[in-house]
Formats: sequence, C-alpha cells, structure tokens
Amino acid sequence: MTPAEILRAFGERLASGDADGATALFTEDAAYAEPPAHSFSGCAALREFIADFAARHHDVSFTVARLLASPDGQEAAAQWRWAYTRNDDSQRRVFEGACFLTFRDGLIASWQGYSARVE
Repeated sequence: MTPAEILRAFGERLASGDADGATALFTEDAAYAEPPAHSFSGCAALREFIADFAARHHDVSFTVARLLASPDGQEAAAQWRWAYTRNDDSQRRVFEGACFLTFRDGLIASWQGYSARVE
C-alpha cells in the first residue's frame, strides 16, 4: 500500500473501532508519539491505547487533508483532522494536526504527530 492508502485504512479502522486492524498497519516495533499526551513503543501498547479509546468514544473520524510523500514511499508528512464524541458526556472534540511518518516493509515504523483542539 502507498502512504495515502495506509492512512486512509488507518482512518477507516479507527472510525470502526478496529484496534487490531489499525495496529496491523504498524511494524511490531513501531514508535508512536503525539506529545505531550501520548507516546508508545510497539504494537501491543498502541493496540491497547486504540482499543481503550474505541471503548470510550463514538462518531470517530480521521481524515487526511494533505499528504506529501517521498518518491520511494518511505517517508511522509500528513495534515489531518481527528474528531470524536466521548461516551461519558457526549462532548464532541475536534483536533487538527500534522504527523511525520516513516515506513518500513509497507507499514508505519514511526509516527510523530502534533495537534491542537479546534472545537
């Protein structure tokens, strides 16, 4: 898959609450960071985070507005929008941000993201 296809699949899997499917897009030793809130090493930790998130939220969407990828598809930068509604208080939250990714063997090996709440 191309970086665009991987990020599209990631968004679809997050929206459906598919933690196993979302983490299948990452290498086993993947590094994921969204400072200052989150930082994980390895698929198991990332899967646990996504599963917990899916259990506590609904109406989830992750859309990529812009993607720049290296010609070999090993590096990319994406601008995105992430939105969800919390189950406990029905509060809607929307974030916009960007991430820098590296890929290995067609999977995400590292994700370094930055975001801000817009709604």
